[in-house]
Amino acid sequence: MKFEYLLATKYLLKGRRHGFVSLIAVISVLGIAVGVMALIVVLAVMSGFDRELKTKIVGVQPHLIIEGVGGIGRPQDVRDTIDSLGLNQITSIAPFVQGQGIVRSQTEASGVVIKGIDPEREPMDLFRQHLKSGTLEFGDLDVPTEKRARRIGRAVIGEELARRLLVSIGDVVTIISPAFDEDPIHAIKRAKSVPFAVSGIFRLGMSDFDTSLVLVSLKQGRALYQLGDHVTGMSIRLKEVDLADQVKLAIQGRFGTGYVVRSWMDLNRTFFRALQVEKTVMTILLSLIIFVAAFNIVSTLIMGVMEKTKDIGILRALGATRQSVRRIFLLQGFVVGLLGIVFGALAGLALAYNLNPVSDFLERYFGISVFPSDIYYFDRIPVAIHFHDVLIVVTFALLMSLAAGFYPAHYASKLDPVQALRYE
Repeated sequence: MKFEYLLATKYLLKGRRHGFVSLIAVISVLGIAVGVMALIVVLAVMSGFDRELKTKIVGVQPHLIIEGVGGIGRPQDVRDTIDSLGLNQITSIAPFVQGQGIVRSQTEASGVVIKGIDPEREPMDLFRQHLKSGTLEFGDLDVPTEKRARRIGRAVIGEELARRLLVSIGDVVTIISPAFDEDPIHAIKRAKSVPFAVSGIFRLGMSDFDTSLVLVSLKQGRALYQLGDHVTGMSIRLKEVDLADQVKLAIQGRFGTGYVVRSWMDLNRTFFRALQVEKTVMTILLSLIIFVAAFNIVSTLIMGVMEKTKDIGILRALGATRQSVRRIFLLQGFVVGLLGIVFGALAGLALAYNLNPVSDFLERYFGISVFPSDIYYFDRIPVAIHFHDVLIVVTFALLMSLAAGFYPAHYASKLDPVQALRYE
């Protein structure tokens, strides 16, 4: 049986080669390669988006937030209650103040999110790693004026916001909050306006934070929103961010109805769900490239069967079985698909690993902005290559290549030797 199969394979593959059939075979290989390459690159970029967004979001946002209706009046009592649970997953608990406002320089103004923190309790590792200039100092600062020195707070802002406001380290900006100051002389209310000195500028590489986040001290945050001894909430950070929902269930039962406990997944659930849907849709759409390439394999094998009708008839007359002929054409379809998969996987991995240099090259020499940072969340294309994603793409392409060969192989095995040789 093995000798018969090898003889049939050699005889059929040795036949005449028409340029048109060879061209279709090359197109089939390229089609499979392009489909595999596109899927690998897209999955790597979407996985990179998911990883980077998760890293940046959980680095800035707390893993868990406890908020009270009208604020939390006794932060220490909340902290003591959480400590009494004895949860080893918790690494830090810190009060914070957060709200919206307007930051204004001498020439520009912009809407921002203002966050008052306690730097001694709030982890600042992410901001420290991405600090472009200045320091993470939040203590009050004496600024000389014409009459006498004035004591103002310090603020840390994003690089894009600093560029928009045309400010640098040491410049004074004014933060306007929705709270109101009473003017007893004129009996009117005015929006609270407080000057701050820029002490640090960070660049997280995420547009939302770099353009609209301002960090101040907890004391200054309370003053901005006139909260007195109250805070907006308590931020909790964990050893493992994926344990947020589990710790949330353990905490929320210890507080009354006036408190709300939310995890970082609750705060961003819609966003990450949309990202997952986008990844799924892109994968399905790009899989159509492999479907088209599979049809090219079908046409290539059918034309090969038509070209070798006489050869198939001779082999069948000499005793070759239908299974032998079927295996030959299945092998041909598999080889075409395998070549495309190998070339596509290598090209896809190479492009994924060098996606940012390629993007820089296109922008530098052709003016094509592949990844504008003002539209997307990051200033660089995030890429994360996962082995299981590559394995899924390769397996899918292999199955499609094998499926493409079934009909031509079945058609070739059904040829009647008498009919095949009748007109030769």
